[in-house]
Parts: sequence; structure tokens; C-alpha cells
Amino acid sequence: MSAHSHSAFAVVAAALAISMTASAAETDAEVRKRILTETKMNVVMELAVPAADFKGDGDPTTLEIVFLTKKADGPSRVSDDGEVIFLYKASDKTQQKLIARAFEIRIARETSGT
Repeated sequence: MSAHSHSAFAVVAAALAISMTASAAETDAEVRKRILTETKMNVVMELAVPAADFKGDGDPTTLEIVFLTKKADGPSRVSDDGEVIFLYKASDKTQQKLIARAFEIRIARETSGT
């Protein structure tokens, strides 16, 4: 094979690799659907530590819902990374709002690549 053939082959191979990478990337809609369908929920009924000291399971495919029994553990809220929802005497409407917020955070994080 001549030097010209080698460089032409390399260009074609590189173009093919880029094309395959681009087609393998998920659209935002596909990411959203994957996260909504693949996320598992873990429920924690009682904490052995204060809510501020609670460490999630570190698994990005799970969403942990922690029911707080002490007012001192703070209000109902979503962790900054969207991995944990803390609920303290939350109404159904508040629970739904916080679950939606957790998914928004998770989807935004995934689509931004962070």
C-alpha cells in the first residue's frame, strides 16, 4: 500500500469513527426517557444519623427517598445532586413536586455531561 493509500485509509477510518460516535450519542429526549424508565427508587424509613450526615448509596441509577421523623432534620427537599429526596410530613403534592425536581436535576446533569 502506498503512503497515499495509508493516509486515505486513515481519513476514512477517522470519519467512520466520528460518525459512529455521533450516532451513538443519545438525544436529550432519549436521555430523559432512559433516566425516567431506568431509575430505581429506594425508600429509607428511618435514619440512624441526622439528615445532614446522611450519605446516599452513590449509585446514579437510584433515587433515595428518605422519610424524616424529626423536625430538626429540616424541611422536605431534594439534594443538590438530585440523588436524595428528604421528606418531612410532606403532602402528596409536595412529594410529587420534589420527585419531579429530582428528575429534572438528574436529567440536566446527564445532558450537560457533568
